[in-house]
Amino acid sequence: MSALTSILESIGVFLGGLVARLGIFLGALAVLVVPALLIALALWWAGERRRRALGLKRVAGLTFRPAARYAPGHTWLAPRRGGALEVGLDDLALHILPSVSAVELPHAGARIAKGDVLAKLHGGGREIAIRSPFAGTIAGVNAAVLRDPGLVKLDGYGRGWLVALAPADEAREALEALPRGEAAEEFLRRESARFARFMEERLGFAAADGGELLSPAPWLVGEEGWNALAASFLAP
Repeated sequence: MSALTSILESIGVFLGGLVARLGIFLGALAVLVVPALLIALALWWAGERRRRALGLKRVAGLTFRPAARYAPGHTWLAPRRGGALEVGLDDLALHILPSVSAVELPHAGARIAKGDVLAKLHGGGREIAIRSPFAGTIAGVNAAVLRDPGLVKLDGYGRGWLVALAPADEAREALEALPRGEAAEEFLRRESARFARFMEERLGFAAADGGELLSPAPWLVGEEGWNALAASFLAP
């Protein structure tokens, strides 16, 4: 009887220790996981607030900012105080870029002609030159993307803008002719369809189910295909 009691006591001690260890493990896990979940939730909520503030919507598989103007080289332009315009990459350009690991920008005060290099983006073993859609002067650069290049892909219509460009007087008329609102939405629909055709006919990649556009891996399309893709969609 005493032997049985001893065995039961040992089992009880073992189970008690197991439960205690499990409680410690769960407590430590909660200490690590709960703050991470709260941070992730806060970041998601902040992103949702930014998207709502910018009025972002989906158009033909692309994210679209209705209030911005759109240039042929797939840059967007949004006015800021003082008359300059923030310049960033629209969602089709971001589909072309595999990633952004480094950003080169001109210095403030530099004079830029239409077609001059406005930014150089590096990622996936490629370098892409983003060219200016109009002539002007660099009124400011986004230091945030220099510190964190991933913002260009992560928040391309918001914190991932590249430069602020003050248009030259001779560029203002052409600038006013760039589409925005419904005209820009139609422009992106056409460009989305052209991009899908290009990917299928020139590079042999069919569009994904559900109308989502493919983001071509640079090592799959090859040097020639990559250059053709950039020339077809990122030239101003």
